[in-house]
Amino acid sequence: MRRRRTQNGSAILEFALAGIVFIFVWIGIVQLAIGMWQYHTLQHAVKAAGAYVSLHGADCSIAPNSCAIQVKDAAQVVRNLAFGINPTIVNMTFTILAADHTTEISHVSCRLDNCLSTGTTTWPPAGNNSPGQDFTIKADFLFQSALSMMAPGSGSSQFGSVHLAGYTHQLILF
Repeated sequence: MRRRRTQNGSAILEFALAGIVFIFVWIGIVQLAIGMWQYHTLQHAVKAAGAYVSLHGADCSIAPNSCAIQVKDAAQVVRNLAFGINPTIVNMTFTILAADHTTEISHVSCRLDNCLSTGTTTWPPAGNNSPGQDFTIKADFLFQSALSMMAPGSGSSQFGSVHLAGYTHQLILF
């Protein structure tokens, strides 16, 4: 009878020691999966916005066409495809590059939710929207892992935080 009680007690102790480790491993795996899903979603949304912009250059506006777009239109493509990502934490940058592919000619930066409401700038901008012109779109945000709740230390700890970014570099086609 005594032996059975000691076995029960050691099973509880073993679970307490190993179970805590497995719970943290499980939470870490789930958080990694959420982070990778958000990264992939943002990258896909930015690539789709780049494809959308590449089809709306100078030749798109030749009569009878009237398909010039604004920053908010490209941002709306990102917003529609980046479901599950809070638009108030995503920063967007739209850039036109010079022929050397490194020098910026023009750029617009805004938070995604602000781009949607106040992004009335024509994009790509007139004069820099001819076919063959390089442009980039970048979106990034700070991913906060739930593991940061469990990190020791004060509120200044950035454990579990990482910048996730989506990026595309394309040419205006039409």
